[in-house]
Amino acid sequence: MELTAQPARGSGGKIKSGMCALVASLLIVISATGQSRPDRASLLRRGAQLVAANQLSAAEDLYKSGLHDFPGDADLQYELGMVFFRERNWPQAIENYIASLKAKPGQVRPLFYLAESYYMQSDLDHARQTIAEAARIAPDDAQVCQKYGEYLSAGFETRKDGLARLEKARQLNAVLPRIDFEIGKTKFQLTDYQHAVTSFEAALKRNPNDGEAAFYLAESSANLGDWAKARDSYAYALAHGYAHADAYYGLGKSRVELADFAAALDPLETAISMQPSLINVHFQLARAYRQLGLTQSANKQSRLFAAMTDRVDTSQALHNPEEQQAWAQVKPLLGANKEEEALELLAKSPIAGERDRGDALYLLGVMYESLGRTDDAKRVLALAQAQNPQSARIPAYLGMVRLSAGDTSSAEAAFHSALTLDSSEALALIGMGGIRYQQGRWQEAIDDFEKSRTADPNTLLMLCDAYYRAGQPRQAELTAEVVRALGADNKAVLGRLDALLVQHAADRTRLP
Repeated sequence: MELTAQPARGSGGKIKSGMCALVASLLIVISATGQSRPDRASLLRRGAQLVAANQLSAAEDLYKSGLHDFPGDADLQYELGMVFFRERNWPQAIENYIASLKAKPGQVRPLFYLAESYYMQSDLDHARQTIAEAARIAPDDAQVCQKYGEYLSAGFETRKDGLARLEKARQLNAVLPRIDFEIGKTKFQLTDYQHAVTSFEAALKRNPNDGEAAFYLAESSANLGDWAKARDSYAYALAHGYAHADAYYGLGKSRVELADFAAALDPLETAISMQPSLINVHFQLARAYRQLGLTQSANKQSRLFAAMTDRVDTSQALHNPEEQQAWAQVKPLLGANKEEEALELLAKSPIAGERDRGDALYLLGVMYESLGRTDDAKRVLALAQAQNPQSARIPAYLGMVRLSAGDTSSAEAAFHSALTLDSSEALALIGMGGIRYQQGRWQEAIDDFEKSRTADPNTLLMLCDAYYRAGQPRQAELTAEVVRALGADNKAVLGRLDALLVQHAADRTRLP
């Protein structure tokens, strides 16, 4: 039977109506009370369960919803940061750890993971500052001490301090994961190979499957001239998952040193197939082939080794971590046309060091060019040259900018200016070689490219072509092998190289 509401009559109806309204009101209040304020502890438990089940998106939504009810809650901000950390979303992780610390200063856990997030973004300075604060609050926390030691060990100037921190961490907790390995690696970097051996052996005793520890044990033994131990350790590393080109190279070199030349060939050839830019493999192959009486193969490897040695990477102007970090900070400022702020930041950054304003202007010019703002790059580089007229790299880079804009005559003038200051300035030599290549002056292009000792595959591709056009096919073929080695990870360059070789092979078949 369906019940329908009836209009009330008389005073009894009024009482009944008032009672219904009261009941309805109470029901609304009870319902609202049950839904408006979730229990914070239950929310944190539910979030932990979702994270444990790897339901990170659901955990993220839960914590964000919780922060609407408990704005600025330190624990919720931290847990949300941990979700982003697990997702490798470092900027969002950093934002939430900072919010957690703002709500509740002096927490070690958020400081620890904030430092690690900075480190994962290659922001070593902030990582060290943050973990140093954690170490100040908890000086006897073994994990904090270990992490501080790792960050300090990453820099040459602070490596000894890092080793001291790592050794303290081991005293606090001898079973910290990878602590013996980290100590051994730091000793290795400090060239204390004998004590590094002891640490790596301790690491392997605790974890016999640690192929990386075995590799560094092999490297330490090799530096001590213990080639039999090095050989066995390289083989152990390869058998336990460290199947990298440098381990194959080490095994091959050890066998060469032990006069086991035939056995050395396979690991050396494996190394070069995995990483064609491993220049020293060619030297060891030449030694092995020569001892085996394979003179032609030995000569070929010797020529390749000579052709690849001492080449420098000129392909990127901003290639080291400090420059990349500065670029990440400056790029948004340039996007907002805040040039003075960008210049001030560069002047204070570690990459400028104690050098003058001209160096900061040079870096700013490079960054403008990276953004495709050629006119700004030329303007700023001209200012840099006026500020620091004795710097060869400034006119060299200015010449490259002008050349890319099609202003060949001005570019050549800038290259001449750079080479007058420093006849070995690689970028200026490459630029001059490029101009001579465009002009069909093949031998002059060859001379400039070779003097630059560049390892840039694109430039070497022009050198290869110039050798062919200058009637020097043997040198062209050798250069082609260098291009194939140094450009192994660049499919576009390798494609152009193959097309070039096909073209010149066809040209030779058409010769009378």
